[in-house]
Amino acid sequence: MKINFFRLKKRNESKKDKHTIFENLLFGICILSFLLLVAIQIVLGVPSVRETFKLTDKSLGVPLDKDDYLYKQGQITLKMIGTEADPTVQILVNGDTVAMFENLIMNVKVNEGDVIEIDGSHCLTGHMVKVDAVSQNINSKCAGTVAKVESNIQKLVKIKFY
Repeated sequence: MKINFFRLKKRNESKKDKHTIFENLLFGICILSFLLLVAIQIVLGVPSVRETFKLTDKSLGVPLDKDDYLYKQGQITLKMIGTEADPTVQILVNGDTVAMFENLIMNVKVNEGDVIEIDGSHCLTGHMVKVDAVSQNINSKCAGTVAKVESNIQKLVKIKFY
């Protein structure tokens, strides 16, 4: 089977043949455009070419750091109930230590979806920790949550914003 992409006809043939020439020309342009697109993608896959055209900065972007937030932070107040302050009890936000109970009342800055845990694994006695107050943008259901911590890590609350 023989395929002719650019088969030109004589001038004395019908108008239908003029449409065929135009269709063949458009088909050829589409094939050439596709091949050019594939060639450009292959060339841009080479790191040295990307650096020459300085395309690495724009296309890759910069990952967010811990200090870069796309929304506002809230604040919660944690209170140790019934005992003295115990610096061996730690406040964890998403598994990272952010503060120790050096005072009975501690303020912690939080973001949407943060999990607040209390780490009492280094203390010898049990403690009760309560979410005493929350900022205005945090759901009020988070306030008043109590956790009993002995020699373990206890989840206190998951932060939800309005």
